[in-house]
Amino acid sequence: MKLFQCENCGQVLHFENTKCERCGYKVGFEPMSLQLRSFKGNERRYCKNHEQGVCNWLVNPESSTTLCKACELNHYIPNVQDADIRKNWRDLEFAKHRLVYSLLRLQLPLNSKSVEPESGLWFDFIDPDQVVPDDAETMTGHQGGKITLSLQEADPAEREKNRVNMKERYRTLLGHLRHEVGHYYWDLLILPFPHRLKSFRAHFGDESNDYGQALKNHYHQGPPPDWNRHFISAYATSHPWEDWAETWSHYLHLIDTMETANALGVSTSPRVEDQASAMAMVADVDPFLPIDFDSFLEKAVALTYAVNSLNRSMGQLDLYPFILNPTVKQKLTFIHNLLLEVREASSPGTGLI
Repeated sequence: MKLFQCENCGQVLHFENTKCERCGYKVGFEPMSLQLRSFKGNERRYCKNHEQGVCNWLVNPESSTTLCKACELNHYIPNVQDADIRKNWRDLEFAKHRLVYSLLRLQLPLNSKSVEPESGLWFDFIDPDQVVPDDAETMTGHQGGKITLSLQEADPAEREKNRVNMKERYRTLLGHLRHEVGHYYWDLLILPFPHRLKSFRAHFGDESNDYGQALKNHYHQGPPPDWNRHFISAYATSHPWEDWAETWSHYLHLIDTMETANALGVSTSPRVEDQASAMAMVADVDPFLPIDFDSFLEKAVALTYAVNSLNRSMGQLDLYPFILNPTVKQKLTFIHNLLLEVREASSPGTGLI
């Protein structure tokens, strides 16, 4: 995430801010320009969900829609009369809005199913303790462009319990959303294109293998003992689709973290003489622009070492508890090159994705 400033007084702002604490101006995120806008009175119009305290995005004042680019992707939301449920929904929305920001910066196709019923995207935020609609799932997952996330995941205690029970190194709302949207974009960007599908299989394996049986085998037998030499996570070993979604989510983890580091002017120069060059890093790239991806990955590895060390100094778990082995780097590079191809193919006048 890049840094934002109040357009009136220059105060540094967070992505979720609705007001500048220095000058009192209202603040809202404008998805067309990808900027936080500062204003007084009714010069701009907030998304309808601003009333619930879950959104600070703006809508076109001349448009008939009441929902912003991120909130129009919602299919189901829970009954939010209860304050705790409303807080959990807010946490889900904050994570989803950060996801949508990244997807917009990557210039990926992003339409609601209400606009594109076949190829669009919907989010179902489900509270299992409430009545669940007939056409909704109760567990986190993706199916046919609908991403489901249980409200229980917004409870930190419940999420940590699930992380431990499932032997995961990392579990966050944003991580869930990045993973599940990876499944959506596989259907949209790879499946219809034979040359991409062929390249995908060369990197991730044959996705036509029985998915249900593969998951059963994974949960019964566990990952192979050498999984961390070829995969980003143990779960990625279960099936090529999950390997893709896990690697996709890590691509988003890394580019968003590096964008933030770049905005903050982060650099590291460890005082360890024999390893200083390998661990040194200057976050001088905007990962959403054309970059040397090999160099980017080198910087990312050095950055994760630094932030993990800081976390350990506070007695916290590693911020990024993963190893970017050579095979994973190749998979990440495949995703990077794919997104470059998609961006070029969707340029005005091509009519392609």
